[in-house]
Amino acid sequence: MLNVLEEFLKRSDQFFTNLAEEKDIKTYFMNSNLAILVLSIIYGTTMGLYSGGLQIIYSAVKVPILLLISLYLTVPSYYVLYSLLGGKRSLKQTVTLLLSGFTIMATVLLAFVPVNLFFIITTPRSSTAHSFTALLNIAIFTLGGFFALIYLIKGAKKLYKETEEWKPAFLVGSIILMFVGTQMAWVLRPFFNYYEFFIRPLEGNFYTAVASLVLRSGGIVGVLIVLGGLLILALLFLLTLVSRTRSTQPQTPKEASPHP
Repeated sequence: MLNVLEEFLKRSDQFFTNLAEEKDIKTYFMNSNLAILVLSIIYGTTMGLYSGGLQIIYSAVKVPILLLISLYLTVPSYYVLYSLLGGKRSLKQTVTLLLSGFTIMATVLLAFVPVNLFFIITTPRSSTAHSFTALLNIAIFTLGGFFALIYLIKGAKKLYKETEEWKPAFLVGSIILMFVGTQMAWVLRPFFNYYEFFIRPLEGNFYTAVASLVLRSGGIVGVLIVLGGLLILALLFLLTLVSRTRSTQPQTPKEASPHP
């Protein structure tokens, strides 16, 4: 698992080449699922420390469920849309590529464990602190998802180089993934059990709840900051998506000038 994780992080070009040639697909598949499971359990355990007790176990179970179910619910969208646009890659290549992106997301979550743990330990329990802690973790998940998408774009440009028609499918699939993931997070709430009931019934939706948290914590200024941050991430994502991959072929040296 650690070798595959290191390859994703430091030798991504080698991974994308192996994926295009369908080498070691089974190894990548198994170890990516294992990495997502282990790393997200660690992050979920950290989240559960906010309330302690059973919430530690509950959060440790919920985070890997959130990531893996969101991934596998979205796979058909990516694959079918890409195939309709003339794509020639197999389903197992598509699944493995998406797994690599989610592995990157889980790695980003793990990198923020010390930061999350610091604020959980040093923040007193109150309604305001609860809002701040929830928003902090939403921001961490957003960053993790953003870097996962950037990684997937890089991989798609290597894997789907036979056609440029993968971009509309990738964009639509990413939007579907965002909505599926946020809805799944809402269904599995609470991740921070500050209120009376450990498991609350379904009500409202993720976006109205986040807007309420932002207004409660930062007012209109907080809303503007959040919207500005999301706009910047969206622009960076689109710029990365539409940019072309630079050619890695060595250029022929220019002939020497015939001047004396």
